[in-house]
Amino acid sequence: MIVNMKRMELLLYHKEREQFLENLRTLGVVHIVEKPQQEETAEVQVLTQKLKACAQTISSLLKIQKVQEISIPQLQECDSVEEVIEKYNELKGKIEKTGQEIAALNKDCSRLEPWGDFKPESVHRLADINVKMRFFLLPQKKFDTLDKKNLVFEEVNRIDGMVYFVVLERGESVEIDAEETRIGDISLSEIRKKIKDLQLQQKNNYESLNRMVTYIDVLRRYRTELFNKLQYERASLAMQGQASGKLLSLSGWFPLEREKKIREFLEKHPVYYTIRDPYPDEDVPVLLKNRPFSKLFEPIIGLYSLPDYREIDTSPFIAPFFALFFGLCLGDMGYGLMVLIGALIARYKVGPKLKPFMTLGIILGFATAISGLLINSFFGQPIFGGPGVGSAFFSTGVQRFAPLSSLKTESGTIFPAMSLALLLGFIQVFFGMGLQAYVRIKNYGLKGGIEPIASIVMVFGALVWAAHADFLNLGFGNFTVGPLNVGKLLLAVWPGAGKTMLWGGLVLYFLFNNFQKKLFIRPLIGIWEFYQFSTGFLSNILSYLRLFALGLAGGLLGAAFNQIAFLLITKDGVINYASWGIIGTILILIIGHTLNLALSALSAFVHPLRLTFVEFYSALSFKGGSKPFMPFAKIEKQ
Repeated sequence: MIVNMKRMELLLYHKEREQFLENLRTLGVVHIVEKPQQEETAEVQVLTQKLKACAQTISSLLKIQKVQEISIPQLQECDSVEEVIEKYNELKGKIEKTGQEIAALNKDCSRLEPWGDFKPESVHRLADINVKMRFFLLPQKKFDTLDKKNLVFEEVNRIDGMVYFVVLERGESVEIDAEETRIGDISLSEIRKKIKDLQLQQKNNYESLNRMVTYIDVLRRYRTELFNKLQYERASLAMQGQASGKLLSLSGWFPLEREKKIREFLEKHPVYYTIRDPYPDEDVPVLLKNRPFSKLFEPIIGLYSLPDYREIDTSPFIAPFFALFFGLCLGDMGYGLMVLIGALIARYKVGPKLKPFMTLGIILGFATAISGLLINSFFGQPIFGGPGVGSAFFSTGVQRFAPLSSLKTESGTIFPAMSLALLLGFIQVFFGMGLQAYVRIKNYGLKGGIEPIASIVMVFGALVWAAHADFLNLGFGNFTVGPLNVGKLLLAVWPGAGKTMLWGGLVLYFLFNNFQKKLFIRPLIGIWEFYQFSTGFLSNILSYLRLFALGLAGGLLGAAFNQIAFLLITKDGVINYASWGIIGTILILIIGHTLNLALSALSAFVHPLRLTFVEFYSALSFKGGSKPFMPFAKIEKQ
């Protein structure tokens, strides 16, 4: 849920600023409101640059420590933290420059190698006596047909179909139909010596850089110090001068539950203050407070935007849907168990910051395993057999344990998972419209919530009418999801009630859309909005078919890898596990399913995000865009 906020506004004497800010930072519960288009002072800019440089240095050193697995005692080669950062940047510059020099020399070395190791001075000595040595290369076929009668030449080398040769000339140059190359003033052996020296120098640079990981903790403490200084300076800038600068004003937000603590704090200081509720048009920072399960999904919600203060926290409502959608998209019990076990192992090895993500992985893996069981898939193979299902691990049980399994019938293949995807689409979109009605009623009163309520009533009435009338032979009355006959539930509603809901919802929709506008204008606007709603609603529901399509694609690809792998050990329809081909079978299974799991897991994460941020948020009329609640507090460790 979104924590209720209060606004604090105060005045204090300018000489009390430093002491008051220090005490306020110790309290650590107030989000300070910065000035509109607040200009940064030179000190703030310097602190920001230092903080950025320090963070980049720590990040790079952590990568080096992880890759090199460095664990050496603390060294004191630098006198200050600034010197550490300066030395790090110096070493990085040296490594980059030396690397460029080595690359250039390697290029020169490759160019000279076909000509052998000779001294360029000998070429210059020939030039001094008016003998010019020219270097050419030509494809072998062209070289063999080249007119060489008037040429004094010597073939040097033949490599990869190219002929390298030199021509000696005295006097004017002769035009030769071949590619001429220039030889520098340094020999091949000298180039190789330079490369060797630079490589040794580069090795020393990297060793010096590796030793700098011992300063990570020092840099972290320095980063925390810089962050606290920066926060203090920004808070100081947020104070606006009043009465010729003698008085300073400050505004901030704090959670409603901390009001008593804030009042006690302010009463102890020489300030004049007021505390009030937010105004309807104020930009209020958002603080989310959820139960452990929903809290795991807050980072996923943050990928799009935090909700507006006057909306609702979508985390508790998205969490079960996202886990279910992920499971259906991945749709395999074997893959689910792999994700589950991998996340369980990783949770005991990662740091505290990453543990919630591993817990989220456990939940998603469990959802995938359950979905795979219901869909009847274990690494692309059916688990339970029965009517319409073959080649399963167990000969029976599909109807009891896997109600979403695809079944082959005389009329074609039935896919209950496709029906489930459509049903889930209706449920989530309807749920979003219901939440939209709740938010509008909370903010604008009953009148504000009539439009989304009318939309729900109208759509449900249309479904009841379509089921009874067998609209366009679409089979609404026969719609089933495995053993669940949804169509019968629609047919159980009196047809007259369906028509009443349909027309009553239409009337309310046209009368109460854009309720802020005048009554006679609303029906005209409603025509366009109804067109957008009807077409958008249908496309949103059909978008949920991706839940079925992705699961089906992953299952078919997994089955294809199984078929290819077992072809290596199958002869005349009999599998021979003692065949030498079992090695290839195992390799294909491991590589194939690993690739399929990686691709399917990526799709299983991205597409539920899309359904959430587009279809569900559209039904919810989600606005978002709020800033996170960040209290002015002294950080002890980052």
